[in-house]
Amino acid sequence: MKRLALTFAGALMAAHSFAAQPGLDGIAGVAAAAKPGAGIAIAEITAPGSARTVTIGEGLGRKSSFRTASNTKTYTAATVMRLWEDGKIDLDASIRKYVDPAYIALLEGDGYDTAKITVRHLLSHTGGLADHAQTKQFLDTITNKPDTAWTRDSHMQALASWTDPVAAPGVKYSYSDSGYILLGGIVEKLTGQPLAQAVRTQLGFDRLGLSNTYWEIAEQPGAYAGQRAHQHLNGHDTYSWNASLDLYGGGGLVASPEDMARFVYMLLEGKVFKRPETLQAMLSKEGLPADSPYRLGIFEYDANGVKAYGHTGFWGTMAMYVPSQRRAIAFALTRQDTFKPTFEAVKAYVAASVR
Repeated sequence: MKRLALTFAGALMAAHSFAAQPGLDGIAGVAAAAKPGAGIAIAEITAPGSARTVTIGEGLGRKSSFRTASNTKTYTAATVMRLWEDGKIDLDASIRKYVDPAYIALLEGDGYDTAKITVRHLLSHTGGLADHAQTKQFLDTITNKPDTAWTRDSHMQALASWTDPVAAPGVKYSYSDSGYILLGGIVEKLTGQPLAQAVRTQLGFDRLGLSNTYWEIAEQPGAYAGQRAHQHLNGHDTYSWNASLDLYGGGGLVASPEDMARFVYMLLEGKVFKRPETLQAMLSKEGLPADSPYRLGIFEYDANGVKAYGHTGFWGTMAMYVPSQRRAIAFALTRQDTFKPTFEAVKAYVAASVR
């Protein structure tokens, strides 16, 4: 689902609170103070074997896991990049080469020129696809009928029924969950495996030490996975909402913040891909609109003057790596409406850590 925007008011609140108590404890304090009863788990990694987690909130601990929503996109994109470095996919080929013909027909019936939309466009949100997951119809459905079971087909039908193309391919950045649902299908087609298994295998979850990361519905939590936390949206406890609402590549992973931090650390440290050129390609601006904040499955952030890479998730999750500090930070919240000040506090922490 779409990343969460930040506000000036949130920035001021975070800066004031963070100044009183810096570090992870200060960031956690910002989140807890933002709304009564808000909880947070926040982790930091500065070396492969290091990890520190701070939690505030009843029932939350180091192993607590959360639905990560769009943080999943970085894992999906990294899987596509693994296939690319193995010569199994052409990033600049038309999606007609890889996408189910039924979806191609659906897209073309909605006005998309699929011959000109490439895999790279899907990865970078520049294919001109709308985002069905941000429509009123979708948000009303998940709120009022949270037991609704979604399939890849029904998600794509929603895109065609509720939206229209937003731009010609390659012209502008426009975030689209729908595009990542297509990428999930591409991964399955090229690997011959279910998406969860393909991502786990291609990225090497076991090798990376991601013992508290799993794909909801498709996988069972591992032996070391912590209890999944209750995450709230506009006063609704979403714990029992059908996970298929966000499952097919744009979302789907459940993880602890420590695992989230570990993954983005290992990815940006060059420990996921076989060749450094693959990571360089993933982070490259080449061929993208000049004002795009997004690369291939990952945002480039300005953390108060310090460059960082990472992703956020709809329920109130974030993972960030700071190359100049070789530092990864990730958090997950129990209340989505505490995201803005928490993210601002993280950026203040990163800027204060310049050395």
